[in-house]
Amino acid sequence: MKKVLNTTRAVRALGPLTAVGALLALSACGGGDTASGEPDENAGEAASAELISDGALTVCSTFNNPPNTFREEDGSETGVEIEIAAALAEGMGLEPAWHEVAFSGIIPALQAGQCDVIMASLYIRPEREEIADFVPYLMAGTMVAVPDDNPAEITGYDDTLCGVRAIAVTGSTGAGLLDEKSEECQGNGDPAVTITLVDRGTDALSQIVAGQQDAYVNTVEQLLYFEMEHEGFTTIGEPFGEVEIGAATLKGTEGLHDALSEAFDELVESGQYEEILQTWGLERQSITAA
Repeated sequence: MKKVLNTTRAVRALGPLTAVGALLALSACGGGDTASGEPDENAGEAASAELISDGALTVCSTFNNPPNTFREEDGSETGVEIEIAAALAEGMGLEPAWHEVAFSGIIPALQAGQCDVIMASLYIRPEREEIADFVPYLMAGTMVAVPDDNPAEITGYDDTLCGVRAIAVTGSTGAGLLDEKSEECQGNGDPAVTITLVDRGTDALSQIVAGQQDAYVNTVEQLLYFEMEHEGFTTIGEPFGEVEIGAATLKGTEGLHDALSEAFDELVESGQYEEILQTWGLERQSITAA
């Protein structure tokens, strides 16, 4: 696995632009100018006022989800989503700031004003779109992992999961899929799936390797990364359920959402987005290729 680019690099010099000025410029795009051709200061002030800390883009994330969001041995934040978040902040003239939250509490943290945006492998789902606006930036899918010897003879996300012990991260799509499969099993007269939920993907992996669980349902990118880095388990079956990952901002902060969207478009146009994905070997997860 290649090492990540420097995620703590300084924000690029923006000449006379301040963080608020950058947000002003972004928010004024697409018809935000006044009749005199000057930027709409109200739009810029609205966008900057939506930040919880002046001059910073505060990002709610987990740091136990490699290769997307995790920590180096020295404690520094790293991962493909951390790289993207830092680049977005840079493009907005802001410093990135990180707020670590367990995945199960990440949307409540946004609602409580603990961060400006969530970037934490958050799948774009209709129920989540009722709470937040999204800027899509990655594609993702789901896979099943099993111990190397696969004693339960699981073949994928299918009826071989009925009656087995399965694990997922609390609040994740994998957890929801296990609930759905368990209900389906019972509806067909088969035993339910015995489901265990944990807060950390690494904890789930440990239980799989120790033989305490028969199956682990998680994202394609994390399971493939774990498979390269760890022994004792293997992925099984084909990826399924392709879905978009997005940067989530709370409803009512449209100025911030628009600024993030504009910054992401510029990231793609500059080629930096693809460079970040290539660093992590995740070119296939590019949103532009979907």
